[in-house]
Amino acid sequence: MTNPEQWQALLDDPGLVPNAVEEILRAPGKGGGGIPRYARADLEIDGVTVRAGELVLLDNGAANHDPTVFAEPDRIDITRSATAHLAFGHGARYCIGAPLARIELQAVFSQLVPRFPTLRLAVPVAELKMRRDVLTGGLAELPVRW
Repeated sequence: MTNPEQWQALLDDPGLVPNAVEEILRAPGKGGGGIPRYARADLEIDGVTVRAGELVLLDNGAANHDPTVFAEPDRIDITRSATAHLAFGHGARYCIGAPLARIELQAVFSQLVPRFPTLRLAVPVAELKMRRDVLTGGLAELPVRW
């Protein structure tokens, strides 16, 4: 909603909904948290030693903004093929609910965009409140107008 040209692109081409969902999953959450994991063995990361048993916070948001993987990573681009993001983790800890989440988001946006083509924020972005009481964060509420 802060990128009206992207909303218009979805209106013009509903086939972009799957890409938009991937970009919605990839784009937020840069810095300021992480998924807690404990090192199983001593290792070194960029010159820092992590000992077995120590807590490590994995910042998927930082990985999802890696400029070597995503061109202009801070820009929302629903034409981007962003399937390499780590919003649902990776490997043995990959989120089992990821396929269902994608189906749900695609269903919502394929109906929401054409039904409310003038949907927009009802408050400035700075007034939006984020949830801090859950690991996955997210908005506490999203006031909109149409």
